[in-house]
Amino acid sequence: MDERHSWASPEYVAEWIGQDVIEDVLRLPRSISVGLVADDDLAVERVIDLGAGPGAYLEAFLTAFPAAEGVWIDASEPMEEAARTRLASFGDRVVFRQADASRPDALDLPPAQVITTSRMVHHFPADAIERLYRTVHDALTPGGWFFNLDHLGSPDGWEPRYRRVRSQLIARSRDPKDRHAHDHPFHPVSDHLAWLRSAGFATPDVAWKTFFSALLVGRREH
Repeated sequence: MDERHSWASPEYVAEWIGQDVIEDVLRLPRSISVGLVADDDLAVERVIDLGAGPGAYLEAFLTAFPAAEGVWIDASEPMEEAARTRLASFGDRVVFRQADASRPDALDLPPAQVITTSRMVHHFPADAIERLYRTVHDALTPGGWFFNLDHLGSPDGWEPRYRRVRSQLIARSRDPKDRHAHDHPFHPVSDHLAWLRSAGFATPDVAWKTFFSALLVGRREH
């Protein structure tokens, strides 16, 4: 990726946040995630957000679970600056760590009751996704929840249809350069569910889907 259009560029990150055209759409699946955990009556002590970006997912969980600590993890320094501003009201409840989640074996995640990630995994090759799902499962405490809110592959012919209709309902970014590159195709939902089961999640599911964006849910068994 051109350095000017990378997550290391403060200007690019500021543009991406300012032109996040599906931010409003993703509020519902984030609320679904919080609701599923709240319904489970789980004592949430720690929430880890991988590829946390400006911190919207972490913000939703820390608001809903005021006793929980949040761990913000992302490889982008400009994103950390944005997240520190957004999450400032939570004070020392948030720990910030810069790390590359595409190398899950080096993440060294602490035990957590909830692990989330949003719009990150679709940048990874299949083997890195499989390793990440295993790493996440092993870091969750018994009964813990994993949520992956991401762009997933659709059966042949559906993605172009979805994109055409999506563009009529959701505003496009104002600047074409804001569309960052994707090095890998979106992996099908069926592949993700198989990888989650292989990682140890017995009954993963799709809790929400709109066009090619979906919320994958996994729960570690007791």
